[in-house]
Amino acid sequence: MMSKRLATTLGIAVLFALAVWWLLPEGDDGTAASGDRRAARGGPAVAVEVGPVARRDITDVAFYTGTLQSGTQFMLAPKAGGRLRSLLVDIGDRVEQGQVIARLDDEEFVQNVAEQRAALEVAQAQLEDAEAQLRVRNRSFERVSDLRQRNLASESEFDLARSEADAAAANVRVARAQVAQREAALRGAEVRLSYTRVRAEWNGGSPDSVRYVGERFVDEGANVSANEPIISVIDLDRLRAVTFVTDRDFARLRQGQVTRIRSDARPGEEFEGRVERIAPLLREDSRQARVEILIDNTDRRLSPGFFVSVEVDVEHIEQALVVPRDALARQGGHNGVFLVDEDHEGDESVVRWVPVLEGVRTERYVQILEPEIEGRVVTLGQHRLSDGSRVRLTSEAPVVGQVGVGS
Repeated sequence: MMSKRLATTLGIAVLFALAVWWLLPEGDDGTAASGDRRAARGGPAVAVEVGPVARRDITDVAFYTGTLQSGTQFMLAPKAGGRLRSLLVDIGDRVEQGQVIARLDDEEFVQNVAEQRAALEVAQAQLEDAEAQLRVRNRSFERVSDLRQRNLASESEFDLARSEADAAAANVRVARAQVAQREAALRGAEVRLSYTRVRAEWNGGSPDSVRYVGERFVDEGANVSANEPIISVIDLDRLRAVTFVTDRDFARLRQGQVTRIRSDARPGEEFEGRVERIAPLLREDSRQARVEILIDNTDRRLSPGFFVSVEVDVEHIEQALVVPRDALARQGGHNGVFLVDEDHEGDESVVRWVPVLEGVRTERYVQILEPEIEGRVVTLGQHRLSDGSRVRLTSEAPVVGQVGVGS
């Protein structure tokens, strides 16, 4: 009795195991699913969609993300400390070359200029007196020299007259040096006075180029120190998209490459840029290199700080062997395609599993480097297929003449 019950239990277990095996889907090791086995064993053909294997021009497009920065940005700060008497610009204002953007209290500097100018006038008067004394001493020396030649003056009188003339000439030189010193001090005081007027000055660009106030750091009435930033000035006519690339893409980028820029702030719009700078090294912490893309922004459609997506055409391949991207499947740990047997007659066909080596991927196509294939490949229904499965073609993807950017 027990043996009969045990045999019945084992029979049920075997039948259950067979049913589970029959219904299991395909695994990564290439085991076929139940529908695949039925198709391979004479079951109904699997309905699939197919697409053509073709040769077309394709473009390898690299995608990055980045942030916009102003073309140039710098801080304006006074060269002298003091109370900020007036701030003549604010955030968003236009700034021209040489424009005064702020003034500091200048009473102390004005007083210093007046003192130095007065000291210069004193030094100039002393120079005039020294020059007059020199003329007198020179005439006296000439008279004594004439008398000495006629033996009417002694040697000591001649020496005294000559020494007095030399001393007068030395006094003139000292007075002239003092005048030069006072002139330099006056110019220094005038320069320090000019420091109380903060001007916007920059190098590069045309003489009539403009910049804009990006940030304001202090308000009127505040006490500022020398070299303490007052405002930041930015260039909005040119922007830079800053992104970072890995070593794989580093070798494929070069200066001058055309890029396409998109921002969520301007949906539906596309902006052109060009790769301007590529850092010559990769950062050790991220293994990435900095890339700067220059963008013309004379229409002010973009602003610094925008998050952007960047597309760069890194390689163009002519007459590449391609299949629709949806045709790529994975079985047995390898990527491949199901190639339709074109020699099969009738309404049904047989497919053959072909592992492939991929190349460039676009939005719609995948380049096949190896092996060389032709015909049609399955684009929908691969999960129900295995090598040798029978299929019924329901539709075929349309043939596209060329594969361009974004294809």
